Amino acid sequence: MVSPHAGAERVLLDEERSALLERLIAALPDDLRGPLVLSTLEEISPREVAEVLGISEAAVRSRAFRARQILKERLAVLLQPKASMDGARK
Repeated sequence: MVSPHAGAERVLLDEERSALLERLIAALPDDLRGPLVLSTLEEISPREVAEVLGISEAAVRSRAFRARQILKERLAVLLQPKASMDGARK
């Protein structure tokens, strides 16, 4: 049997993750956030993003990649188990 609370917990966790990711994206520098949002979230082609932002396609790809790397690093730090963070502080 599956608990009906399991679905509610999952929805809550998904909402918390989405809110965290939105805050992290908002904290990115403008020159990284724009290419990431347009190419990844809005699913606009790198060529079109380049035209909109007035930069090269290579810059769009590079900036979106760098933004994803920063997000990955920040998420890893935030999602570390508390025990390992306490040990690192000593």
